Amino acid sequence: MTDNGSTDTLERPVVAAREKVEEGQLTADLAGLHCEQETLRAGEPAQATGLAERLRSLLRHARANGRRHIKRARVVLKNRKARSTVGVPELPPFLKMPNVAALLIALCGLAMVFADHNSPLWARELPSAYHSVFSLITDVGKSDWILIPTGLWVLAVILGRWQQLRFHQKMVVSYLTLYGSYLFFVVAGSGLLAIALKWNIGRARPALFDELGPLYFDLFAWQSKLSSLPSGHSTTSGALIVGLALIAPRYRWLFAAVGGWVAFSRIIIGAHYPSDVIAGLVVGGVFAYFSARWMARRRLGFRFSREGGIEPAFRGMFMKARLLVDLDAGNTRVNNFKAKL
Repeated sequence: MTDNGSTDTLERPVVAAREKVEEGQLTADLAGLHCEQETLRAGEPAQATGLAERLRSLLRHARANGRRHIKRARVVLKNRKARSTVGVPELPPFLKMPNVAALLIALCGLAMVFADHNSPLWARELPSAYHSVFSLITDVGKSDWILIPTGLWVLAVILGRWQQLRFHQKMVVSYLTLYGSYLFFVVAGSGLLAIALKWNIGRARPALFDELGPLYFDLFAWQSKLSSLPSGHSTTSGALIVGLALIAPRYRWLFAAVGGWVAFSRIIIGAHYPSDVIAGLVVGGVFAYFSARWMARRRLGFRFSREGGIEPAFRGMFMKARLLVDLDAGNTRVNNFKAKL
């Protein structure tokens, strides 16, 4: 009998069903194997894609932060005239620029006449232990230790997600960012000003005292050995003394004592004359004060006190923020107590 498929009606459906099940299982197995192979092949690119996606997300967030900061800066600049003319006290007479210049010339002139010609000889006669100790102290006058951390902090704020923090935490971040930017600016700005002055004034350093004396000047010499006035370390010290004293007035005498010793160390190690140190302190301090005054006129981190001085603007705000945090905590405890009752 010819098997044309019309017979064995009881057996063929079972065989066909088995074949379909086997074919389905084989297809599923092949599909699973194919998926595993694709996963193994795409494993490393997937990781790379994940890293690239993180970088793109970080750049998108940094771009959004940048736009937000630019928008706020435009608002600040738009209203700068109104803020700069409201409640600005008159500048004290001794801080007006002609008087500052006269004071600087007078102090440096007195130091050149009565102190500069003796300071190198006096510094050489000190024991070697003094030079070793003050060589360490003088390194505090370098600007790197203040420029690097403040610059990194501002960069971290630009790239970070600090907008998701709580209110009082945002205030702390704002406090550190604003005053960190202020210190970065006054140290960098006064340092550049000191470099421009010293390289063009061209005063010989104490290392050339035996050859040229304390009053040798070679204008626009542009040489390291002829760049003594003003002292760069003393300029940084003066900027930090005034800047930190304005941020934290309670510790102003501590800042003055530490900064004064750092500036004085330049004389002991024989790197500068006393007049160089005085000029550096005045240049750095005046630069920091006028920068803070510019910010106070625009109510950025500083404000004018009733007496006409400059004080930090965040002092009262932190007290209010602390009070709000305490009130929120107290309300939470009261609500929890009521819920238990």
